[in-house]
Amino acid sequence: MEFREISEFYEFTNRDKENLKSLRPVMEKYTDEFVESFFLFMSKFPEFKKVINTEEIERNYKKMIKDWYLSSFEGRYDNLYFNKLKKVAEIHVKLGIPPYYINAASNFLRKFVNNVIERENISPEEKLNYKSSIEKLLNINLDVMTSKYREKELSDYALMSKFERRLHKLARFFADFIDIVLIIALIVVALFVIALFTNDIYELLVGKVPFEKGILMVLGSLLILWAVSELMTEELKHLKGGGFAVGAFIGVALAAMIRKILIASLSSGKVIELLAYGAIVLALGITYWLLTKKPK
Repeated sequence: MEFREISEFYEFTNRDKENLKSLRPVMEKYTDEFVESFFLFMSKFPEFKKVINTEEIERNYKKMIKDWYLSSFEGRYDNLYFNKLKKVAEIHVKLGIPPYYINAASNFLRKFVNNVIERENISPEEKLNYKSSIEKLLNINLDVMTSKYREKELSDYALMSKFERRLHKLARFFADFIDIVLIIALIVVALFVIALFTNDIYELLVGKVPFEKGILMVLGSLLILWAVSELMTEELKHLKGGGFAVGAFIGVALAAMIRKILIASLSSGKVIELLAYGAIVLALGITYWLLTKKPK
């Protein structure tokens, strides 16, 4: 499909082109600000930092982003611009940057442009026209760039043998089944933790346990409940395409061990047990830190 056909589909007219071209002098003033703020925003994503991990790659990436930003306001939207978008997408695919980063990048540019438009001395009517035009262009950007990811997936799939395709389908089905089982299991675990939390409150209120111990038991159960809630949230993100959150599992283990320490600390003669618990918590803490540490 040519750029002209895509433009017609999104009703991107000559008027929109003129709007964006007239906006260029304004947007040029913010080029450096956009590049730096954009890179800072993208750097918050762990996978991005793993890919953009050298000064040379960072420098080239910033240059590419700068060109993409400025070309959005050139007023010349033809097959040359179309091919430039495809090249940007190809670089992202080659670097292994996930497709949802393209959505995040497009959304960031949209917000940035809208903020600049609001900041500048522009009439309300022109603001609406500019925002409408940049919205259409960014929708075209998304369409073109995400198509490269689809092409890559189809290409990889086409290279598979018949047996590999069947195996791939079976593996995907089984993986989805495991995710569903895991979510159900987490719901069951959460219900048990709620029951534990309720029981601890009951024992505290009726005086079955000393007040100090009861408070620590309730706090420990609440900590586990919070950790399970975090784990379920991460698993839901995983179902939507996010990474597998090993750190969340370690967080649950840490919460459980802390609860044991809180309760055991009230009993005398449990020095060895407390030291053992402490060593486990230290090991889990170091593992959690290593997993969640952001590369500089």
